[in-house]
Amino acid sequence: MTASHYLYTYGYTEDEGELAELEIRAFFGATVKGKVILSDISIDPSRSVFIREKLHILTQATNVADLIEKAREYGCASESYKVIFLKHELSNMTGEWKVEQRLQLARTIGNQMPGILDLKTPSRIYAITNLNGVWYLGNYEKSKPIWMKHVKKPQGYSTALNARTARTLVNIANPHEEALTMIDPCCGIGTVLVEAASMGMLVKGRDKNPLACSGARDNLQYYNYPIPIDIEIKVIEDEQGQYDVAFLDLPYNLYTHSTEVQQHALITHAARIADRVVIVTIDSMDEAIQHAGLQIVDRATTTKQRFTREILICQKPDLSN
Repeated sequence: MTASHYLYTYGYTEDEGELAELEIRAFFGATVKGKVILSDISIDPSRSVFIREKLHILTQATNVADLIEKAREYGCASESYKVIFLKHELSNMTGEWKVEQRLQLARTIGNQMPGILDLKTPSRIYAITNLNGVWYLGNYEKSKPIWMKHVKKPQGYSTALNARTARTLVNIANPHEEALTMIDPCCGIGTVLVEAASMGMLVKGRDKNPLACSGARDNLQYYNYPIPIDIEIKVIEDEQGQYDVAFLDLPYNLYTHSTEVQQHALITHAARIADRVVIVTIDSMDEAIQHAGLQIVDRATTTKQRFTREILICQKPDLSN
């Protein structure tokens, strides 16, 4: 049976809370909140650095006895499997389920299902859980931390976006993996490009620094993702293409010679070439964004070491509704 509803568990620190919630809004809609999410939207959990688990819901019940009865309808006689209890921050709302109780319920459910019970190397994992008084049984999928292998790239520098933030920005910009045209006009060593490529998306890279472009190419080639490498030495002023999305990680005055005027010019040019601009800044840019003809439709902050970055999702006014 194909699942039509899904349950996701999220995990994040206080420093990344706003960024994680920004991704949740992009994936599931503005009204969805919390670390346990029930939705009819299917997201690959390995796309997100914050999603821990995904339950492909097969059936539900209002009490344990009904769930046990319904479990007999699922599974395959020739398939090996095991059943686990998916514990989350709300799973004890119907009472305190201690470790032994959770194990016993999982065993009871498993004994009702056809198939070959295999606790070590099952071909399929089922999970049961409770949310808001409803019991769920479904196929269990654990997120794979793909982004972790991008933490130590062959080429890098200290002020570059970390892999976690870059991956989240790609998810926010293109939450449903549409065929969007995307560009990072100040791509640096290609952190955003690498994360997009790992998810099968192409973000074109541009940078005025030849060494940055060379480093970005090295990083993409190192991971050998099957995405065309499109990186050019070019300043944003010379970019004539038109894109659905532009990523703009503004140079920081603490570490570069970029002036406020130059930063504002980057925003203006990003607005010229893209309908949506995802801006990363340590300084307030609201006035410059408005002057460039963009509206801020969502925002968040995230902390890294000694300073806080602000993430701003900006669109042209006619796309904001």
